[in-house]
Amino acid sequence: MPYGMCLVNFVQNYLPPGSKLIELEKPYKRPALIMADLDGDGIEEIIAVYKWQGETYVIVLKNHWGNWYVLGNIKGKGYNVSYLNAARITPKNINSLIIGWQFGSIWSELGILQWTPHGFKHIIPQNIYYSKIQVEDMPGIHGKDGVYEIALWVHDTGEAYKVQVYRWKDGSLVPYPEVYHYYFKKVAAYYEEKVKQMPKATFYWYYLADAQLKAGMFYEALKSVNMAMSLGYDYPSKEDLAKLKEEILVKLKTRSSNLYPAAIKTVEGTKWGYIDNGGTVNK
Repeated sequence: MPYGMCLVNFVQNYLPPGSKLIELEKPYKRPALIMADLDGDGIEEIIAVYKWQGETYVIVLKNHWGNWYVLGNIKGKGYNVSYLNAARITPKNINSLIIGWQFGSIWSELGILQWTPHGFKHIIPQNIYYSKIQVEDMPGIHGKDGVYEIALWVHDTGEAYKVQVYRWKDGSLVPYPEVYHYYFKKVAAYYEEKVKQMPKATFYWYYLADAQLKAGMFYEALKSVNMAMSLGYDYPSKEDLAKLKEEILVKLKTRSSNLYPAAIKTVEGTKWGYIDNGGTVNK
């Protein structure tokens, strides 16, 4: 691309007359425009989302020996775009285009486009809706592996969300517990702030306990679910709380069979706790 030329104006030259680039609102307002290598040739394409005649489109521009041309022009959904990113989420060593087609103030539909010899293809089913999204190469047991996971936050009530982390496997997105220990510590931190703000909101304590369970923080999870049960059962139900508590107790029972007493030196003196086979200390 020629130096000194505004990228937005450059892209506009390839759009239909009367079209307009869409603006992303978060984390700050900016044109829905990125550069990424989508076909694996080592050269970045220009990707932009625009509105034309009331419809949403994605245009992909490719550079071939200094000449730019339209590699793809795909009709989208929704009235806006809440997310636009490119990352490697499949075993193929190329980036996928990840888009949030916006349908409401807090609702978007997940779209993933992959380059193939026959052009760009949608590779996930329709109607996967979410409220917030994070795409990250999350560390598992052996660290990061270059393949990105997708965390979707689905609004429930108040500022509470049901959170799930997905990874591409066998042709679809599936939950990926291997990175729960990493990601759900972030989710737990979010809900720790919420229970400070609203200590009598049962649903925040419930989601805090659920996040702590998935993060492997079993003792903390038990305390949180007990707090939720002490506040009443308006929402979630008594049955849901009891089920979550049972899951936590099962995990604690499994862990306790592999715990050994251990002396822990602190500034206040020696205290006794437990240590598991992996060397993790539980006070």
